[in-house]
Amino acid sequence: MRRRIISLLLVPVVLISLFASRRTSIDSQIAAEEKKRSDLARQVQNYRAQIKKMGAKVEGLLTKVNELQQDESVARQELTVLELQNKKIQENIDELSIYMKAEQVKIDELSAQMSERLLDIYKYGNAGRMRTLFASRSVLEAVDNAYILQRVNERDEAILSQLQERVQNMDLSRRTMDEHQARLKEKSIAVQDQRDKYNQSIRETNRFITSLQNQKALAEKAVREAEEAQRAAGAMIAELQRKRSRSYLPATGKGSKFDWPVRGVMSSAYGTRIHPILKRKILHSGIDVAAPNGTPVKTAGPGEVIYNGWLRGYGRVIVIDHGRGYSTLYAHLSASLVREGQILREGAVIGRVGRTGNTTGPHLHFEVRHYGTPANPIKYLKR
Repeated sequence: MRRRIISLLLVPVVLISLFASRRTSIDSQIAAEEKKRSDLARQVQNYRAQIKKMGAKVEGLLTKVNELQQDESVARQELTVLELQNKKIQENIDELSIYMKAEQVKIDELSAQMSERLLDIYKYGNAGRMRTLFASRSVLEAVDNAYILQRVNERDEAILSQLQERVQNMDLSRRTMDEHQARLKEKSIAVQDQRDKYNQSIRETNRFITSLQNQKALAEKAVREAEEAQRAAGAMIAELQRKRSRSYLPATGKGSKFDWPVRGVMSSAYGTRIHPILKRKILHSGIDVAAPNGTPVKTAGPGEVIYNGWLRGYGRVIVIDHGRGYSTLYAHLSASLVREGQILREGAVIGRVGRTGNTTGPHLHFEVRHYGTPANPIKYLKR
């Protein structure tokens, strides 16, 4: 019986140690996702402040698309944080359940010991103690027996004290469990509300993009805005590069400057094309590489992040300066994993494939620019 109790107590100790390790891991995940939420909120705030400052010059259909998708991205990030917090509460409940089971085993063991002692006291009482003393064959033996009886008393008191303490701990654990269960219920409702908000954001974005496709006047206006957005992106990049003199690229020819940021099928080439959404001719200032949503995007070469945020028509964007006037632009991202001013080695993961901006589905839009002017990326990518 005692071996079984010991084994029952050892199993929870091992599991609680495992839970402690998992708790550290989920705390780190929550902290990382909280930072992403904070960074995203800052980027959205900066973008909208800039749009407000520029006023009618940039307000339009593409700005509306960006803002709808920003709301969608923020809702998705909020949902991620809530789901992790929910998971943490559930793990706390699982850990507490194991602890309570272990405590109950110990309480049962102590209760059994106390019951045996109470039965002995009921049967023999003080008479039993006196008989033990009078049965001593010498004064020394009587002293020894008196000491033993005192230790028995102390042990009884220790068992009773342990029992009371563990019963109190169990009561506290039950109250804590009730609090965890209430928080879990509250968080579960919050998760569902946020999931509904996220899905509603997606529906609103899709409805608006569908209206652009179906109304000729809106589509033509959106094309003009997209052309202006491409020019504005080039001007912004050239301005950001103007004060930079450091080069991160070796002095090599065109065909060996950059690696492919994502491996996949090139779904759209550089040059004039029929826009897949707006159904109008427009310059496609980069190439599109089809890839599943969330696919890691790598920098095409060593350089410095000079822009990390949102651009009209492009959605979520990262721009990297490589020196000698060259820059690369990565658009339609679902997530950014770098910060402005960060120096990157070739092949570093900078973000994840998404569908922000004017897109028909998840892919990476990749541009190579020289002093802000777009060039055909194929001429610069390694074979």
